[in-house]
Amino acid sequence: MKLLWPLAATLLLTISGCSKASSDAPTDVQTSAPASVSATPQTQAILGNAPESVRKAITARIQKAGLKATISSITSTEMPNLYWVTFNEVPAVFISGDGQYFLQGELVKLGDNEVTNLSDLLNAQDAKRLITAVPEKDLIIFSPTSKPKAVIYAFTDVDCGYCRKLHNEIEQINAKGIEVRYLAWPRSPSDVAINEAVWCSEDRKSAITTAKHGLPVQAPACKSPVMAQRHIGEQIGINGTPAIYTADGKYLGGYIPANDLAKMLKIDKK
Repeated sequence: MKLLWPLAATLLLTISGCSKASSDAPTDVQTSAPASVSATPQTQAILGNAPESVRKAITARIQKAGLKATISSITSTEMPNLYWVTFNEVPAVFISGDGQYFLQGELVKLGDNEVTNLSDLLNAQDAKRLITAVPEKDLIIFSPTSKPKAVIYAFTDVDCGYCRKLHNEIEQINAKGIEVRYLAWPRSPSDVAINEAVWCSEDRKSAITTAKHGLPVQAPACKSPVMAQRHIGEQIGINGTPAIYTADGKYLGGYIPANDLAKMLKIDKK
């Protein structure tokens, strides 16, 4: 993650971009000026293996600092007195056990003849937990004709150039044995309606293909999962579309051609 988590986090829908292939981890999308907030008591149970004293210290410090964010878990890391803290509204960060120090960035462990990016591992765990919990009925799934060799989750906006480029290769991607599971991630308020029309369509696969060709999609209003899926993207730090993840939660990048995608997923050519 490259951008600082906003100190007074607000979750207004902001304009984000299309993503070409990238090895960078996704970043927080909030760019608007922070609004004034007041601290609110933590009401939900906090998951994770942190001791109760650490939970209380971090929760109290978050509230005292006036940060409007709900902690979902606090988990110990391999670095003494440093905890991985996840929230309901914004991407996870590292916080010291006394709650006084806040770190957003990469934690790297130097081992014997190896370097391990612990931040990537923790981010992948969070992403896997969130994306695999989305019911299949809320996804738009393009499957190969035979049993998939790999599954990817792609956050997409139907009005995004690189998303359309990726979708134009959906048959080639499926031919490689890769199943594509789309989640909605409208990049701006003006994109919400067209994405909801796609997700409210009786035939979502046909609708998303139509929309990605720049054609209108008409569908009756429904209780769509679009904004709930965008919220998941906010939690794991997405800042543009497409954003492709493996089923294990590893972030692969933005637009990736079918051949390169197969190589990254270690699928043998046939």
